[in-house]
Amino acid sequence: MNDNEKKELFQKAITLHQDGNLHEADKIYMAVLSTDKNNFAANYLHGCILLDRDQLQESIKYLELAVKLQPDNFEVNNALGIAFKNLGNLSDSEKHFRKSILIDDKNYQAYFNCANVYADMLDFKSAIKYFELTLMHNKNFAEAKQRLGEVYQEMFKVDRNKEHLTKAISYFDSIFEDGLSFTVSSFHTSNTLISLGLSYLWLENIDKANEYFKKLNIQNNNDESYSKKYIEEHLSNKESMETIITHEFEQLTHIDEDIDEIRNPKFTKEYYHELKKLYDKIKDNSFSESDVSNDTKIQMTKILYNKAPKIKSENLINEENDVSKLESQYLEKSPEVLVIDNFLTSEALHEIQKFCRNANIFKYPYTNGYVGAFLTKGLSNKFILKLSEDLRYTYSKIFKEMRLSQAWIYKYDSTKKGINIHADPAGINVNFWVTPNEGNLNPNDGGLKVWNKFPPKEWDFDEYNTDVEKMKKFLSENRSKELTIPYKENRAVIFNSKLFHSTDTFTFNDSYIHKRINITFLYE
Repeated sequence: MNDNEKKELFQKAITLHQDGNLHEADKIYMAVLSTDKNNFAANYLHGCILLDRDQLQESIKYLELAVKLQPDNFEVNNALGIAFKNLGNLSDSEKHFRKSILIDDKNYQAYFNCANVYADMLDFKSAIKYFELTLMHNKNFAEAKQRLGEVYQEMFKVDRNKEHLTKAISYFDSIFEDGLSFTVSSFHTSNTLISLGLSYLWLENIDKANEYFKKLNIQNNNDESYSKKYIEEHLSNKESMETIITHEFEQLTHIDEDIDEIRNPKFTKEYYHELKKLYDKIKDNSFSESDVSNDTKIQMTKILYNKAPKIKSENLINEENDVSKLESQYLEKSPEVLVIDNFLTSEALHEIQKFCRNANIFKYPYTNGYVGAFLTKGLSNKFILKLSEDLRYTYSKIFKEMRLSQAWIYKYDSTKKGINIHADPAGINVNFWVTPNEGNLNPNDGGLKVWNKFPPKEWDFDEYNTDVEKMKKFLSENRSKELTIPYKENRAVIFNSKLFHSTDTFTFNDSYIHKRINITFLYE
């Protein structure tokens, strides 16, 4: 292959690459490398395609060949920095990003990439310096402002200095005040609204936190791209569609029967009748994915009713319990597991039960047929935020300076199983249960299993959260002990979040109002 032929081939490959036809472009890069293994461009571009495919080790192999050929090339050093960072090799990632900066000290992306490495290293001082350098070279790069705010949030988690949150808020606010837009696909204004909501919550300003979570809910409900992504992720297979349709129809039927005197739910007769047709097909096993129109899918993404529970007392937590005694029990136990009965005030319990029955926020289906709602996806409201704060104030010796980091509610299919064994990445886990006792057909089970073992420190998130067989093997080999806590209305279980735990087997009435409900707050 002569030089002119190579040039023509490369021009064709680059056109294919730019058009997103990576497979055909890569064929040409590999063809060039088969006759010229030291071709810089082919090594670099093939390495980039491998990087896009997340084939990190192979990518590094070709990119390192390219950097040997052109040590002072900005693009290849930057690509190597990304590959090493994604592989978790932060020291080599830093080396190549720093080299990129030496090559082109005006390039804001090099500073940004380097700053993210320092953030991963928990070197917050260096991360802040390099994010600020990013903004010095591109003051309108919204991603740097978002990341700066997030670093200050992380600093707050370390030393609880509220000044860090004030700085974080100033960076998040400036994104909106300056009318900036994100250019990197993994960033979105919804992340900024979440960051603002959490920052104000951690500053104990519930009203401001609620304001931003409300904005988030409105934005998501009106965002076409959000609906499209939701449909791709949650309405793309038969099982998840059946789970969502079943809950949606049963919930809207409950609302329509006016048992809880719900006014002005935003669903039409046409939508309800369409759901009924689909529900009937699910029940007689004739349902197929093609039965659901795209218009119906879009409607299913919308939150049609979401009125917050009423706050009827100064403290939503039941203070008639012997709080001091319960705190001592938790702190003296090893591992830390505490059961609290009559957890909420009777008024708060009634309000949250009504909310769980009627809030049209349970939009996230899971394999075992249960549906979820999350803090940042419709669940947040003034009642929930106040409840999270009332809890940590009331049991202050347990929670100390911890703050709410995530919350969810799961509703279970009474004919299927619950959540498998896992651990959560937080400090304290609070599970509490609100289904009326008459719904639980076996009061001796249905709650939570907690094991007295923590995951090994070297395990990553997938190993301790999703790799069930590995977790079971670990617990078996380490002679772990299992504590079973039966389900009971208005009972809470507070425990170290890193302990392995799972849903116990359960037998609940199959009616809509008696579905097993589990509410979880994570604190860190």
